[in-house]
Amino acid sequence: MPRISATTVREHHDAQHEAILDVVGELLAEHGYEGIEFSAIGRRVGLARNSLYRYARDRDELLGQWLQRAFEPAMSSAVTLLTNERPAAERVATWLDAQLRSAASPRDGAATRLMAEFDRLPESVRQMVIEGHRPVRDALAGAVREALADQPDRDPLTALALLDGLVSAATRLAADGLNPRLHAETRNAVLSMLGRTPSYGGEAQ
Repeated sequence: MPRISATTVREHHDAQHEAILDVVGELLAEHGYEGIEFSAIGRRVGLARNSLYRYARDRDELLGQWLQRAFEPAMSSAVTLLTNERPAAERVATWLDAQLRSAASPRDGAATRLMAEFDRLPESVRQMVIEGHRPVRDALAGAVREALADQPDRDPLTALALLDGLVSAATRLAADGLNPRLHAETRNAVLSMLGRTPSYGGEAQ
């Protein structure tokens, strides 16, 4: 049994839980969803496989805990970017900038891997991801509707679906590095989609 080094049992439990979730992220980034195995987690954390059941019933529950820890701060920040007082198209473009920077950041490799495998994930895991992103999705849909309010011939739902595809492709490319050309092309495509003049020359920020 590992020696308790924290000052209380609760602190020790919480520290072990954080270490477990750190390893879940590492395994996800390295091997994808299938790499999240209790045996592999136990080896890295230094716990017996059976001890992990104190923290979760199975890997999907552990992944859900990791998703909540990993995504909640980013989701809150994204909602703020999409609902502030700036013009709607600018809000969407600024949100896009954050998405690209996040995808290019090494610490977000696990999230990028998860989204790349999304269509192959179990339904229960896909639903966890969808529910976790719902506040951002709602805020983005609102910003797109607002941006297109002066274009009555445009369909916000169609624009939102096309925007989803564009951002998904761009974030996958950004995982290999966010260069100025990718940044500029993606931002200008989003502005064009929202009926605004694409004039961004592009510097990766």
